[in-house]
Amino acid sequence: MASGRKRIGEMLVETGLLSEEELTRALSTQRTRRGKLGETIVSLGMATEDEIAQAISLQLGIPLIDLVNTPVEPQAIELIPEKVARKHRIVPVSLEDRDLHIAMADPLSFEAFEDVRFASGFTIKTSIATPSSILWAIDQHYNLGSSLDTIVKDIAEERLVEVVQDTREGDRRDSEDLRKKSEAAPIVRMVNLFIAEAVDQGASDIHVEPSKTTMLVRNRVDGVLRKSLELPKWVQGAVISRIKIMAKMDIAEKRLPQDGRIGVRVGGKSLDLRVSTMPASFGEKVVIRILDSANSHIPLESMGMSEAELQMLEELIRRPQGILLVTGPTGSGKTTTLYAGLNKIKSLERNITTIEDPIEYEIAGINQVAVQEKIGLSFASTLRAMLRQDPDVIMLGEMRDLDTTTIAMQAALTGHLVLSTIHTNSSAATITRLRNLGVPSYLIASTLIAIVAQRLVRVICPKCRVKVQPSERDLARIGLAKSNNGEIAFFQGQGCQACGGTGYRGRTGIFEILPFHQQMRDLVMGNGSETDIRQLAVAKGMVTLGQAALAKVKDGVTTLAELYRVVETEQEFGAGCPKCGVSLGADFVVCPGCGHSLVSSCPSCRKMISPHWKFCPYCRHNFVGVARKRSFA
Repeated sequence: MASGRKRIGEMLVETGLLSEEELTRALSTQRTRRGKLGETIVSLGMATEDEIAQAISLQLGIPLIDLVNTPVEPQAIELIPEKVARKHRIVPVSLEDRDLHIAMADPLSFEAFEDVRFASGFTIKTSIATPSSILWAIDQHYNLGSSLDTIVKDIAEERLVEVVQDTREGDRRDSEDLRKKSEAAPIVRMVNLFIAEAVDQGASDIHVEPSKTTMLVRNRVDGVLRKSLELPKWVQGAVISRIKIMAKMDIAEKRLPQDGRIGVRVGGKSLDLRVSTMPASFGEKVVIRILDSANSHIPLESMGMSEAELQMLEELIRRPQGILLVTGPTGSGKTTTLYAGLNKIKSLERNITTIEDPIEYEIAGINQVAVQEKIGLSFASTLRAMLRQDPDVIMLGEMRDLDTTTIAMQAALTGHLVLSTIHTNSSAATITRLRNLGVPSYLIASTLIAIVAQRLVRVICPKCRVKVQPSERDLARIGLAKSNNGEIAFFQGQGCQACGGTGYRGRTGIFEILPFHQQMRDLVMGNGSETDIRQLAVAKGMVTLGQAALAKVKDGVTTLAELYRVVETEQEFGAGCPKCGVSLGADFVVCPGCGHSLVSSCPSCRKMISPHWKFCPYCRHNFVGVARKRSFA
């Protein structure tokens, strides 16, 4: 608290905002009107509220805040009665440990300072705001019911989101008092709105992102973020506090990341929400992962595999032992594929156990264990203990370190079937990843039965699907010539209400299955390169991710744009043959379709040369006036 010896009028003169004559005139008018000096100065047109606040801030070294763009925490508002706030023109802003941060119109008011400290019982930290912004903030935050009506007026009452409370008594008593502080009806309805809307859209995640002047809510639908709501900055504190209390987080902790979970029912559907908070430059960002237990019952046949791929995968998951790895980036459906496989093979005769971090979906008839690193229950230690539980099939959430991977491979050698995931770009790249972890090539060759790389592509909305003509450049990127374009019909969605204007509705999988036959085991054991492994797999009939995506395009399931978004086209397709348009690999020297030579060589010394050279730098052969011969030596 700054000293009260110096008066506001003196400070305004010292900063040059007022002259001595103007101050004398303002004081004389104030005595007549019996009002506050600041209001009198503004009414006389000598200075604005903002100019006065800036001058006081500069003189006292107290920060000036904009309450319209400052999030105010409901737990801070609860500490100070509205009557006290209006009397002294103050607004409680936030709590930090035992400090209550408040905004004051007059930071030199000792009476206001003492009344607030007595009412709250906290140490007071002050900032300055204009009187009009303080009165506006009091109206907003002490009367949320009326101030938020315009924001939530379109929320239908039937969009009920029921929080399924935990039955643990210790948590219930502690959270009841906190819950009351953020359960103002409009805030509850607002949070319910974007949760229900995300569920209706089939979103996998909700992003609550504070910016400098607003708070943006976005939903990840079909793997792509969409804007849902844009809320005013001042509701940020209340909204984030509501989410934290629902997830049983510490609402006072804003400097460290936190994790929590919420069980909810939306329209009769039970969902599990995983909540993560992260401190950012404009406040805490919140991400809510929506886990729908219905996804754990998706049949393997609905994953988007071809008949041949489905038959191959069913044979693999029925093997008595070995390791089946599913690879791909985060959000590519790896866990859903493993769950679908487990549902396919579960039976009373098999002991199936999973180790997950965390358990995403509960599956009847399967033993599921959640990793808890804080108490030493890691993937590796749990896997060691599980091997003494007489398992037939083990699903390991992720192979993330050498210890876990080695134990999993030992389990495969001792007669167990292990299903797991790993993060790589392709099936062949998984071998390189395992070697980088420190797994010897002979162990990889003797334990792996197959590697499945997968991605998810968006499906064209059936209600706004139309035929389109792709450009020559788009066709060339996937090795198709314009001449054979007529044989293929290309489609895309125009955008409608059913698909939210995106042209896509739902997703399907594309798969690249690399089975381990004896020739592949020999190549891996001999430390074969990633390129050699891929070439052998393709020669043996492996359908690559690019080919699987192109098949979906040709079938009218997805678009060329989606293929380019999901698949690395250069690696998958390379360039197209200039004569026949067949897709070419990066290291091809001749077109496999028509035999056209792809490499320029000197007709004299047979060394490879640039097509732009006029002389051979190796034998001095002159190309000027001589037709360039293309061949490969």
